[in-house]
Amino acid sequence: MPLNPFTPGAGTRPSILIGREPQLALVSNLADLVEAGRPSNPVVFTGLRGVGKTTLLHEVGAELRRRGWLAGYYEVRRDVEPGAAVRSIVRDSADLARGKLRKALSAGGHSIDGMTLTLGPAGFGFTVQSAGARDEAADPYPELVRFLRVLGRDARQGGVGVALLVDELQVFRKRDVAVLVQALSALKDEPIVLIGAGLPYLASELSKANTYAERFRYELIDRLDQSDAAAAVVDPALTLGTTWDAAALERVLELADGYPYFLQLYASESWDAAAGAARIETEHVEAAIPAVRRQLDAGLYAARYDRLSEREREYVDTMVTVADATCPDMVGSPRVESGAVADELDKSLSQLGTTRDRIIRKGIIHSPAYGLLEFSVPGFADYVRRRTGRA
Repeated sequence: MPLNPFTPGAGTRPSILIGREPQLALVSNLADLVEAGRPSNPVVFTGLRGVGKTTLLHEVGAELRRRGWLAGYYEVRRDVEPGAAVRSIVRDSADLARGKLRKALSAGGHSIDGMTLTLGPAGFGFTVQSAGARDEAADPYPELVRFLRVLGRDARQGGVGVALLVDELQVFRKRDVAVLVQALSALKDEPIVLIGAGLPYLASELSKANTYAERFRYELIDRLDQSDAAAAVVDPALTLGTTWDAAALERVLELADGYPYFLQLYASESWDAAAGAARIETEHVEAAIPAVRRQLDAGLYAARYDRLSEREREYVDTMVTVADATCPDMVGSPRVESGAVADELDKSLSQLGTTRDRIIRKGIIHSPAYGLLEFSVPGFADYVRRRTGRA
């Protein structure tokens, strides 16, 4: 039996990356501008969890490193300052530097957060320069700007650029993201670009932190359209000599609703159910559905629902109640009016605003249009029904 070509998981690159060609072309054009000495704006990919933002950042990093760039990835954690994020990006990617850039990095005085980048027998690393503790009250902005300028000088000497690939940007504290945005705005002709990713509300949050972020380029990463979704399922199997029955493919596309993680998951379980058959049939997809549901109920769905406070859970449960009353026959993710949820809870929109915003920040719901709410992943409403005994 050939190895399963499908790769469901968080940030796991599919065997064939489909549907993100426009974003990769955008970054390629950005790199061309930077290498030509032209100014460029940061690029930030926004979208719901599970649509492939992390995978895209990793692919972008790989493409830029093939061009000789210093391109490192960092996923933001709570209470981590931007200086620490930049330091980690440089440390983890400096070993891949080649030619003039590697020589410049090894000779330059790159220090940030009380540490200096050095080149030793085991490669690059940051070493502590003094035993004194860093003054937490000190303004990190000047040191970060100086570091980026020196790093940019070295990259320019090498004829390449530096890409700061920062994931989960919305996790930064407001004061920290303000420092990062301000430091980027202070750069002039340094070939340094921020390529970030985060949840759909990120543009608003960055702009609140610093108005310079209003001029970032924001690119929405959405679910795959029907054609790309079909290719994401068919092409990996075809490389191993396996085909999909048309009805089986249609069923997977219906179940996944264009959501990249679900496409990989349903296709993976259908592949296993086919047990090496040369053609995946509808019966294999139907056999995969219970296995997929068990995984989602125990993992993705439960993890999100269990993160909710009692008040937030009440809000989410009420969304399902409203959906069942207003669109009982709707297939896919139901959309409900926030006003209808407020009416059902007998409260005003302003009284529920904080609760609603917290749920949005947890990535469980989002607002596709003014006054409308929708669950961020397909099938979550059905899970709530099962969880609350309404299924």
